[in-house]
This record gives sequence, structure tokens and C-alpha cells, in this order.
Amino acid sequence: MSNVIKTINASLIVVGTSVGAGILALPVETSRGGALLSFVLLFLVWVIMTTTALMLIEVLSEFETPVNFFTLTGKKLGSFFKILTFLVYIFLYFSLILAYVKGGGIFFSNLFDHISPLLGCSIFLLLFAPLIICGARVLSFGNNILVFSMFASFFVVVMLGISEIKPSLLLHFNWKFVFSTFPIFVTSFGFHNVIPSLFSYVGNKKDLQVAVCIGTTTTFCIYLIWQIVVLGIVPFEGENSLKQALAQDQTAVPFLQFYLKSSIFSLCAQVFYFAALTTSFLGVGWAVIDFFLDAFAIKYPFTGRIFVTTCLCGLALWIAQTRIRVFYISLTYGAGSACFYLLIFLPTLLFFICKWEKRKKRGLEAVKKETSEKDGQSQI
Repeated sequence: MSNVIKTINASLIVVGTSVGAGILALPVETSRGGALLSFVLLFLVWVIMTTTALMLIEVLSEFETPVNFFTLTGKKLGSFFKILTFLVYIFLYFSLILAYVKGGGIFFSNLFDHISPLLGCSIFLLLFAPLIICGARVLSFGNNILVFSMFASFFVVVMLGISEIKPSLLLHFNWKFVFSTFPIFVTSFGFHNVIPSLFSYVGNKKDLQVAVCIGTTTTFCIYLIWQIVVLGIVPFEGENSLKQALAQDQTAVPFLQFYLKSSIFSLCAQVFYFAALTTSFLGVGWAVIDFFLDAFAIKYPFTGRIFVTTCLCGLALWIAQTRIRVFYISLTYGAGSACFYLLIFLPTLLFFICKWEKRKKRGLEAVKKETSEKDGQSQI
């Protein structure tokens, strides 16, 4: 497989993982701060998350063999950070997997009559968990189909909704929600967990850096347009509003459908919703499995992937059916409390430690060279 194809596949995995995580809760959660605040924070987070992702790629390139977060933090930061990263990583991304499994179950239970959410969750896992087990090539193929389906349906949704946008709705602004809105945006660009897996798949630093820049820029554009469409059509307060969606633990999709009243929109919105949900599940699930293989030093990758995926999906299936408000509780508390450490602080710390080690090494080499030259002159 050529480097160009791998770069494209990697950028689409970045898009799929990011958009899937954010599109479910983003318009609802950010509506309290208003459109203007969301635009400012969206741009700021895009810059920050792209920068920290490039930092993480730089750190990964220092290792001769592929490593994941567990080994990476252990070798660079020591045992304390290795254990802390393990706990934060599992807490954060298992919370997200719970949300995606629950969302997939609800989608199938709504799609087919007389199917319980539990059976819907089981169908979702049976369809898409095998892609995680099979690895990068099979997963990227499935992800590409879903991402292009998401692009096509998103384009139709935007074309249908653009004439219904009311500019006055975009003027709502409330600074006091900046701290509650910021973590949601960070999570929406939270693809960093998949970077070690992508580094092993792409095979070199430069191509992965290009893929990340393409992926994050595409994600930024999708979020910006999505915010304008949703916040410009669905009012913040009143009947069938975003505040009502927040209180009822729903996404913005059914409320957009109410205002646009289009059968085509209904179909495209469902395709967009499901594709976004599933691509995020694939990216997060793939990264979590690779993380476990690295953490427990499993020497038989395929067998290990089957075992870890089965255990993870079984646990997610059991918890998802018992959790209340799993979508926003998982995203708000699970992601919000851990994303700053894992997605911003840790890559930045690792990057500057690697820079310090390089500078120290160059200094020692310079001293050694200078000492060698002085010894040579003294012998003469």
C-alpha cells in the first residue's frame, strides 16, 4: 500500500474519530454559551489540539519500535506517570466506548420495531467489533466507507438547512459557560489516543503529520458549519429547543428534523448520526485495544485482539444497559475530567522532556568532542 493511500486513510480515521466524538453532544452542550462563544473556543481548541498531536508524533518518532502511551510514559516519565496514564486512559476512553455502544443500541432499537436497546447494543457490537479485531487495513476500509457516507449526508443536511438559518439566533452569547464548554470541544478533537496506532500503520513521521493536519482542518470545518446550522435553526429556549434537548438527554438531530420537516433530511440525518457514532467507536476501540496489547506486553497480537475486544465489549454491553444518562454523563464527567491531562498536558510534557534530553545529549557530545580535541593537542 502506497504512502499516499495510507496518509489519506489516516486522515480519515482522524476525522472519523474526532467528528464522531463531538457531533453527538456538541451543539446541545455549547448552546448555553451561544454561537459566538463556540466559534472562538472552536478555533482555539483546533490550534491547541493540532499542536499537541504534532508534539506527540515527534515524541513517538524517537523510538525505534512502535510504542503506545503505557510504554511511552514509563520510559520517559517513570512509574508514577505510567500508572496514572493507565488509569486516566481507561477511565476516559471506556467512558466514551460506553456512550457509543449505548448510542448504537438506541439507533438499532429505533430503526427496527420491537427491538430492545440491549439487543440493539449487541447488534452494533457484532457488526463493528470485528473491524477492530482485524486491524488497520480492514478497519480503515470500513472507516472510509462510513466517513464518505457522513460527508455525503452532511452535505445534503447543510444544503437543506442553510436557507432556514436565522442570523438572530447566532447572536446569543454568554461568557459564564466558557469553562463548561471548553472541555466538550477538547473531547471533540480527542483523536490523540489513536496516534500511536496510526504511527505504526503509516510508518513515518512526515506522512502522519500531514494526515493529522488534514484531518484536524477537515474536522474544524465540519464543526464550524455544523454549529452554524444547528444553532442558527434550533432556538435555545422554548418548545423544541436546545435547552429541552439538554434536559431530555437528546442530540440536536430530532429537533432539526422538527424545524426542517423534510423526509430527505430525516434520512440523511440518521445516516450522518450513525456514521459519526460508528467511526468514533472504531477509532477509539482500535486505540484502546492497542493500548492494552502494549500495557500487558501481549506477544500474540491477533489472539490478544480477540480476547481483549471480547472482554471490553462484554463489559461495555453490561454497563451500558444499566447506566442512566450515559451519553452526557460519560462525555461530561469521564472525558471532561481526564482530557486535559491526556490530550494536552501529557503530550506537551513528553515533547519538552524529549527536547531537553536531545539538548543534554548534544551538550555531552560537544563536551566529549572538545575534551578529545584538547587531549589530541596536548599529545602533539
